Amino acid sequence: MSNGLYDVTSYKKYLNELIRHKPKAGHGQKSKIASALNCHVAYVSQVLNGSAQFSLEQADQLNRYLAHSEAEAEYFLLLVLYERAGTAHLRDFYAKKVSKAQAEHLSLKNRLDFKKTLSAIDQTRYYSAWHYAAIHLLVGIPQFQTKETLHQRLRISIKKISEALEFLVSCGLAIEDHGRFRPGVTNVHLGNDSPMITKHHTNWRLQAIQSLENETSEELHYSSVITIALADMPKIRKALADAIDQVRKIVRDSKEDNLCCYSLDFFKVVGE
Repeated sequence: MSNGLYDVTSYKKYLNELIRHKPKAGHGQKSKIASALNCHVAYVSQVLNGSAQFSLEQADQLNRYLAHSEAEAEYFLLLVLYERAGTAHLRDFYAKKVSKAQAEHLSLKNRLDFKKTLSAIDQTRYYSAWHYAAIHLLVGIPQFQTKETLHQRLRISIKKISEALEFLVSCGLAIEDHGRFRPGVTNVHLGNDSPMITKHHTNWRLQAIQSLENETSEELHYSSVITIALADMPKIRKALADAIDQVRKIVRDSKEDNLCCYSLDFFKVVGE
C-alpha cells in the first residue's frame, strides 16, 4: 500500500507530487490552490519551489481543499510545523513526531498485508451505510479512482468520501497511491447468517426506492402482489434463483465501467 502523504517528510514534496499526478501534468492546479487560500499564485510557487512556508491557517485551508481525512489532516499539519520550525531543537522535536506517525502508519500497512477477510468490527461499519460498498466497488473502475470523480458520480460530500476511503484503506479494502485509489487485497463475504445481512438489504432497498424518482428506460422496477397455491412457491423461487444465476454470469463477463444495483424480493405476505 502506497500513500503519497505518509511516504514523505516534506509537505512541499507531497503537494508537488500531487500536482504532477493531476490531469495535464497539473496545469492550473497552483491557481486553484491560490484561490482556495485567497492568495496570489506567485506566493504558492514561492512556497512549493522556494523557502517560503504556508501558515498553519493556510495548511488548515489546504486540508479542507484537498479533502484530507482527519488522520491525513493531522499528519499534514505536523509536516508544516516540522518545516516551519525555526530552531534545530524544535525541528528535531517535530522530526521525532513525524517519524512516529510514519512508523504507526507502516505498522498498519504491514498488518494489512496479512489481512484477507474483513473483521466483525469492520463489517459493522462497512454495512452501516450504502456508500462504503459503493465506493469500494467504484475504485475498481479507472475513471472513478479519485475523490473528485467519486464525488461527481455519487453526489455525496467529498468529506464523507474521504472518511470512507480512509476506512477502506485502513482495513485493506482499498489502496492509495498519490491521490488515486484502487481495490485492496481484503475480501468481503457476508453470509446469510450474518447479523449485518438485514442492514445490507435495507441499505440497497432504500437506494432502490430513491431511484424510483429518477427512473430511466435502462432501469426496471417491478412489484406484483399475487395469490398462488402454496405448493407453487418453490417453483417461483427456483425461477428467480435461476434468473440470478444468469445475471451473475453476465456480471462476471462484463467490462466494469459503471455501478448498478439489482434487488429481488419474493416472500409470503403475513401482515403484522
